[in-house]
Amino acid sequence: MFSYGMLRRRFIHIAITLLAGLGTLSAQEFKYGVDFVTLFDNTEYVPMEQQWSETIFSARLTPKVALDWNGGNELVVAVNLTKDFGDNANMLSSEEVQLYYSYHTKQVRFMAGIFPREQMRGLRSDIFFDRSYRFFNNRISGVLARKESQSGASFVEFAMDYNGKRTFATRETFAIMSSARYAELPLYFGYDLMLGHYAKDYNDATHDGVVDNIIVTPYIGGVVKMDELVADFGVKYVQSLQRDRVMENEWVAPHGIEGYVALQYRGLKVENRTYLGEGIYTYYGRYGKDLYHGIQHMSPPHTTHPYNALTLSYREGFAGNTVFLDLGFTLESDSKGMGTRQWLCVSVALDNLGR
Repeated sequence: MFSYGMLRRRFIHIAITLLAGLGTLSAQEFKYGVDFVTLFDNTEYVPMEQQWSETIFSARLTPKVALDWNGGNELVVAVNLTKDFGDNANMLSSEEVQLYYSYHTKQVRFMAGIFPREQMRGLRSDIFFDRSYRFFNNRISGVLARKESQSGASFVEFAMDYNGKRTFATRETFAIMSSARYAELPLYFGYDLMLGHYAKDYNDATHDGVVDNIIVTPYIGGVVKMDELVADFGVKYVQSLQRDRVMENEWVAPHGIEGYVALQYRGLKVENRTYLGEGIYTYYGRYGKDLYHGIQHMSPPHTTHPYNALTLSYREGFAGNTVFLDLGFTLESDSKGMGTRQWLCVSVALDNLGR
């Protein structure tokens, strides 16, 4: 049973252990910090074919301590303390640990352990992970390696996330992810790739299958800057390759195309995304969000009717870019009807880790 006092004592004990190393190793620096995020995300999807309404309102505080040595090596301990608004039965809705090693230079980053998902530059599309999944599953358990260009605009990245240990009650799940982007010119191009594995648990009474889930999205686009007005446009090919080994045991390969255009003036942004093609979440009706973590319009039935999302958003940094405000409104439509999404996110970052 969770005890806040026990969690606090454990965190302090780990921090003291890290501090003890300062007296025995040379050229070291003790760092500490805290992150805070509160998210309101409301969706109204009653008439739409593949969406349903949902409201998320939650806050997360992440205190952290780190030991830095030799100008780029860090050992970090952090704890996610999450509270869902309206959950009055529990002091905290969840508590999760982060434990990781990080090496960073201007162009190279390597991480191993349990570290923040936001450290990934790739797979930012809702096709892979939507906003609510990123908030409630903000950790990667595995490794991350990235090489960037001198300007930082281009990169290649690899990551592995082992987020489900196979037990009697829990499935084995992991994903191998890779991204690359070349953006040294007004034109940019790249890809995002995820190789997912979703296995059975040890319970023989569980009749669900074992799923291989591959999604790749090569893309190309361009950016035009006119003083403070920025235009961004692009097209993305979406290809999926999936198989349920226990059920059908046949490969299926749904695919589609997504177009994107945006205009941004300072923190104000208007963007439109249109998806035309098949629903790539083939087994959503069987496994749901346990298997697929993106926005629900990617699920079957297969359709040639476009899904469209028109978004007006605003993002601004305050207090020396330690506090960020992110809010927006999205109008979505498919072959059945229209829906809306409204969100407000306030985040605070007070640390100098990884710099």
